[in-house]
Amino acid sequence: MCAFTHCREQQTFVSRAAVLLWACLSCLFGLQCLVDLGMLGFPDGYITPYARATSALLHILAWACVAQSLYFLCRGLFGKRFAPVSLLLQVLIAAALTVAPILIVKNCPRSGTCSSVYETLTNTMMDDGTGG
Repeated sequence: MCAFTHCREQQTFVSRAAVLLWACLSCLFGLQCLVDLGMLGFPDGYITPYARATSALLHILAWACVAQSLYFLCRGLFGKRFAPVSLLLQVLIAAALTVAPILIVKNCPRSGTCSSVYETLTNTMMDDGTGG
């Protein structure tokens, strides 16, 4: 069994590493989303109605993802206290508010349920640009 201070230091190191890993991953994810948004309409210039309708929301969520990565980066580098439970809760809340909505919006055209909900709410057909 390890001494109390050694266990605490080890727990702080693991928590700090987890926060820094999450910061890197969320930054990469947010930047990838921004690149994807910048490539809308490539190569033929056609932007689907669904892409036009969700573009602003995806921009906001992608920038929020980048902002949360900066928060967690600062927290990991300069934070003093690392309670693992509260830290895990913060990461889960951040993922639920940024990453999950991005994934839902990006994958909606491939889901029959999501497509029918979109069509019901907007009274327009789901046009995701696939076809010939």
